[in-house]
Order: sequence, then C-alpha cells, then structure tokens
Amino acid sequence: MTNAAAQGSVAEVFEWAAPTYDRTGVSFFGPLGAELVRRAGIRPGDQVLDVGCGRGAVLFPAAEATGPTGHVTGIDLAPAMVTLTAGDAARAGLSQVAVLVDDAQRPDFPPRSLDAVLAGLVVFLLPDPQQALRSYARLLRPSGRLAVSTFAAQDPAFVAAMAALAAHLPADQPRPTSPDHLFADETRTGATMAAAGLTVTEVGEHRIESRFRDVDHWMEWLWSHAGRALLGRVPATRLDAATADAARALDDARTPNGDLCLRTTVRITVATPAASI
Repeated sequence: MTNAAAQGSVAEVFEWAAPTYDRTGVSFFGPLGAELVRRAGIRPGDQVLDVGCGRGAVLFPAAEATGPTGHVTGIDLAPAMVTLTAGDAARAGLSQVAVLVDDAQRPDFPPRSLDAVLAGLVVFLLPDPQQALRSYARLLRPSGRLAVSTFAAQDPAFVAAMAALAAHLPADQPRPTSPDHLFADETRTGATMAAAGLTVTEVGEHRIESRFRDVDHWMEWLWSHAGRALLGRVPATRLDAATADAARALDDARTPNGDLCLRTTVRITVATPAASI
C-alpha cells in the first residue's frame, strides 16, 4: 500500500467514526488529552497546533490553557471530524479555535510560527511518523514544544480481545500489527525524536481506567474509533461469534460489579527543536 493509500484508508476510518468518536460514555480520550496539554505546558497567549484533532480531546483543553489571547488550530484529514468539532467550538464560543482539514503528516503552516504542536495518539498511525516529526520541528519556534502521546502498555484483556476478533478475519486479510515500533520504549522514542531534529526534555507515563457496562458497550466504543479498522474487515456473518470470543477474553477485566475495567498506560514525550532546525 502506498503512503497516500494508507493515509486515505486511515482518514476513511475516522470519517465513518466521527459522529460517535469519543461520544460513547467511556473515559478515555478526554483524560489523555487533558494530560497531554498539561505536560506540554501550554500558556496564555500561545499559538498551538493540534494534529489529528478528532473531536477535540486535546483541542479544547489547549484552548482553555491559551485563553482568548492565544490561538489553537486543530487539523484532521477526516472532513466529518472537522465539521463536527468546528461546530462544537462555535457553540462553546471559543473564538481562539479554528478547525481545518489538513494532513497531520505535512501540516501547511509557516516555519517557526508555533509555540506548541500537540499530537495525541496519532503519530504512529501515519504512513511516515518521522517525516511528521520533522515537519513539526520546522513549525516550532526555538523555544517551542512538541508533546506526543503514544501507547506504553495496553491492558492484557484488551490485547486478548483484539486477538480474538482478529482470529475471525478471512484468511486473505492481514492481521493487525503493532504500529508504534518507533515509540516502543523510552530509548527508542528518544532516538526517533533525535532523528527528526528534536531534543527530548521530558518523558512520563500516564495511566487511566476505562469502564464499560458490558461487551456490547466495549464493541460500541471500538466501532467509534480506530478499532473499526479491524471490525470493518470481520465478515458480518462472523461478527456474533467474534463478539462472543472477545467477551470471553474480556472476562479477566470484569469487576465485582459486573462491568469491565480496562487499564491503559500512555507515554507522553515532550521535545524541543534542535538548534540546527
């Protein structure tokens, strides 16, 4: 698959997911976005870019941090995401927010025009993450910050449930692979940043718990984000059996109250442009 085709495929997944993205009553993207903004040290008056903004999990905390004297632009390649999020910003009266269709791998902004670039759980989804990081480095002012979140650890029950779903893919369909080898650990993340002309100033982890009423609620959540890239390839005739297998895999996440609790750890890396950029 070419980079353009891969980018188009990712955009299509999120275009379909846009109406329900982060709207299923699950605490996940919101807390992670707020923590990313906090670690980035966004200040009043900052000029900020949020790449792959989705429905605003990073965008809106960033807008609160910049206040009316700053400006936050959110970009997404899925037009439906942009339309819906722009509407949310307008209804909230956030004059310091703009939401545009643009490519998170090659944002179309002037060099050295930004105080911060924020990338919440998006860089590893791009066809060429290092090209994206190089683009962000060029956009930052010398004192600017890039803050990126990537997965550090998934709940074992989640991993098992996803494997159970993938087992129902047709034989000619590729199995999911880990997309974030460039960010596999702190050392690899630092090397990836350095290769893109960035100097890491802070690395930390943040853990959240996400609760689901039952497996049907978990499946609803999975359909609402990048998980639909897998679900959409499971034949409709096998979806019930796949869901049943996923439910068994999720038994280890069941609480005494009968709901499901999944724990996710993300790594947040903050970096600044190297002097030569």
